[in-house]
Amino acid sequence: MEWLHKSVLLNEVIDFIGLKTGGTYADLTFGEGGHTEALLRGGAKEVWAVDRDLSAVEAYRKLGALKEDPRLKLNHLRFSEFAGWANPTLFDGILLDLGVSTRQLISQERGFTFQKTAPLDMRMDQSKGPTVKDLLEGLTEDELADIFYYNADLKNSRYLAKKILTEFQKGRIQTTQDLADCFGKRTGKAHPATVPFMALRMAVNQELEEISETLPQLIHRLKPGGRLVVITFHSTEDRKVKTIFKKMAGRCICHELICQCSKKSEVKILTKKPVEPSSDELAQNPRSRSAKLRCVEKI
Repeated sequence: MEWLHKSVLLNEVIDFIGLKTGGTYADLTFGEGGHTEALLRGGAKEVWAVDRDLSAVEAYRKLGALKEDPRLKLNHLRFSEFAGWANPTLFDGILLDLGVSTRQLISQERGFTFQKTAPLDMRMDQSKGPTVKDLLEGLTEDELADIFYYNADLKNSRYLAKKILTEFQKGRIQTTQDLADCFGKRTGKAHPATVPFMALRMAVNQELEEISETLPQLIHRLKPGGRLVVITFHSTEDRKVKTIFKKMAGRCICHELICQCSKKSEVKILTKKPVEPSSDELAQNPRSRSAKLRCVEKI
């Protein structure tokens, strides 16, 4: 099996997570194992790794370079389930890379692509959960418009929602290509379906909800001085992570005349601005162009 995915911001992850010999780390979006392998080769005592994509976990267990390394603890779990599985272990560093892997994007049967005819799926974990087809069958126009607006900042969300549901209910949307055609033809570098597809994928997999639920839990799985590193790939995700980190750092995130926020500080923010890929990385891996890294340290 050929490994296709290039782990983004690899050197930056190692720097910000504070890798040290004998430390205990967690990689909650394992993918093809690039970040985990870097941690193990850098001297980690153990790395606890999870991925919600069963096919990724099974592939690494069969063919991964460090599949026999006793320091690797690999499990098929959503990252929101990690805190319960790992309890009571405490970690020196935890990583979340919220991007979709290259293999997921190009695998036709997964339904993430509109470059080929693919089923209306978009699930990260194909063993369970509703597909995007199920989503379209059950949503109202207002609910679909909210997905486009709140997940992807699309200003014409209501127009798009009405158009898509009308076509879907008429039976004209059977594949991802049919769905992509609703957004028009490519006129520039990016296809107009790219951002709406991302919004639908995020809804199918409840990605923003999982971020909100999980990040505060992970702080309790860190040792004092332990670090949480999160990589995002869209402004919606990045704003969500930034807001959660500010709240955990005891900063105001409300919009009231008199602040109602708790001033309790659980973490120190180590990235005043998000860290982005270098020009060298962008040249070698164009898919990394939208990546942003943020990091906090537990007080």
